[in-house]
Amino acid sequence: MSIYKFVKWEDGNTDNPRTIVVKKAATYTAVFEKTSGGGVSGGGDGPGPIYTSSFSVSDTTQVMFSPGNLQWSAKNGGSTATTHAVAGGGTAAGTWRFSPNQWDTIGANNNNISSSYSGWIDLFGWGTSGYSGNQPYMTSTSDEAYGPTRGNIAGTNYDWGVYNAIYNTQTQNTDEPGTWRALTRNEWEYMINRRQTASNIRFALATVHGITGLIIVPDDWDISVYTLKNTNQTIDYASNTISDADWTNMGNAGCVFLPAVSIRYGNVMQSVSVGGTNSIGSYWTTMRAYFDFASYRQTTYEGTLCQGRSVRLVRDVE
Repeated sequence: MSIYKFVKWEDGNTDNPRTIVVKKAATYTAVFEKTSGGGVSGGGDGPGPIYTSSFSVSDTTQVMFSPGNLQWSAKNGGSTATTHAVAGGGTAAGTWRFSPNQWDTIGANNNNISSSYSGWIDLFGWGTSGYSGNQPYMTSTSDEAYGPTRGNIAGTNYDWGVYNAIYNTQTQNTDEPGTWRALTRNEWEYMINRRQTASNIRFALATVHGITGLIIVPDDWDISVYTLKNTNQTIDYASNTISDADWTNMGNAGCVFLPAVSIRYGNVMQSVSVGGTNSIGSYWTTMRAYFDFASYRQTTYEGTLCQGRSVRLVRDVE
């Protein structure tokens, strides 16, 4: 499967996505080049990071991870309001994308959350895909304001990946609504605590590019790529301090990194664990629960729906 990378527009502009106000007849041509990176199926011209490896989330289901945490901006990080396609046709405000690097975190700038904020945010209330008034910039501290307050949003438009087109920073294309989905609570727990892997390693705490977080290794992880310490246990983020060069090799071998970003309450970042705001990672499931990790735990909890948490999406292996 060939992958084509966006290079520029024919007029030399390199914005992608690009917003154009058309006032007269005009032609805009995008220039692409063929890359050697592999496709989402893991085959084709060669391997690419993340997509090449699979992660078991049940006895019968494997998934591939998105290239980074989910982010949203009203103006694509610029000055002009943007829109994107949604399930069922039509458009919605803003731009969704995956973070350019797996370690990227927005941090305190999440405090700027609003319907018109031109920067990016990456902490969201539960089910805030934009569907049925559940907007990604919501700051209500009432659980009752967020989506279906009971049940499971799996397969529904409240799921960020099901409802929205998302700009894919790895392929530099926009993935259609329904390409991605969130993991269920049971899938998180199976992947972290019960799946069988070739190396008998499932995860390890680490520091990557100076950011604390959790490394999840694929089912077929080759331990010769990098020797991880204190695996399958929450000891200390300093147990594995990964250089950029080593992380490049690990990413190319399919490792996933979940940065520890803490949470947001209202429009204020919260320090909710020992060691500072970057010592805990909290990721939504499709249930009203979240997967939580820190240097002293890794498990899922019933969630306070109004708290802003990270979102990492997956797609099923066909």
